[in-house]
Amino acid sequence: MKEISEMELFVKVVEEGSFSSTARYFGVTPSSISKQVSQLETHLCVRLFQRTTRKQKLTEAGEIYYQHAKRIIEDILTAKLAVSQLSNSPAGNLHITAEVDFALAFIEPLLPDFLRLYPDINIRITMSAGLADIFESGIDLAIRMGHLEDSSMIARKLMTSHSVICASPQYLKQFGIPQRPDELAQHNCISFKTQSGEITWNFDDSGDIKCIPIKCRTNVNSLTFLRNLAMANTGIVMLPSWMISEQLKLGQLVPILESFPMLPRSTPIHAVYAHNRHLAPKVRVFVDFMVDRLSLK
Repeated sequence: MKEISEMELFVKVVEEGSFSSTARYFGVTPSSISKQVSQLETHLCVRLFQRTTRKQKLTEAGEIYYQHAKRIIEDILTAKLAVSQLSNSPAGNLHITAEVDFALAFIEPLLPDFLRLYPDINIRITMSAGLADIFESGIDLAIRMGHLEDSSMIARKLMTSHSVICASPQYLKQFGIPQRPDELAQHNCISFKTQSGEITWNFDDSGDIKCIPIKCRTNVNSLTFLRNLAMANTGIVMLPSWMISEQLKLGQLVPILESFPMLPRSTPIHAVYAHNRHLAPKVRVFVDFMVDRLSLK
């Protein structure tokens, strides 16, 4: 432990910029700080500072030692915090953002059990599909569908979603059942869309990727809205299987083009939180709870 103490003192000298400033911080004399640094240099068999009457400048060896020592001190502090959190009871306000359809399908039915398990956690849920700058708004956790690209955040997969092309029996009876993806051009399609630009549905055609442009009279950023339109015989829709499982079971919607798998074949759904080494217990227990419960579905 003496070597750790020496590292902490050395790092503090570098950050304070002088022996006298470091001495004031620790409540000792500058000569005491100088003596301890000299002992460290003797122990390492290198000179860490170029000393002048007014200031100390790091040598090349000192620069190298400082970078490693600083990282070690940070890791020790992180380890102490991680261990202390194990004994902390999760508590506080947990602000979650999730896309509305996912929240209604999965968070709403599971939330009562979570609240019973963790009576000291208060939940606030914001319905949103955006990801930019969410953590600047005081949001602790975001649940997002799709592949993530922002490496500044940590993502833990909750589940995997699979897309289904389907329509109502009445629509298919009136307009026919497409046998190949390119026949979708002859049909009215309805699609999920949040941004401008061409919509394409991608299919695996015996190993070949078929990118089919979709002409839609209706685009909307709500899965529930799309499902209801399809059930009202409006057209062909692509939806996640979890969104329409009941309607498929009851025959209210019928899957089509099953010989041509959608690409990508699956879409991950993640719990996303800031790249913070000190993960709050309230966030950790909620993510663990969702992973555990969704694995049973």
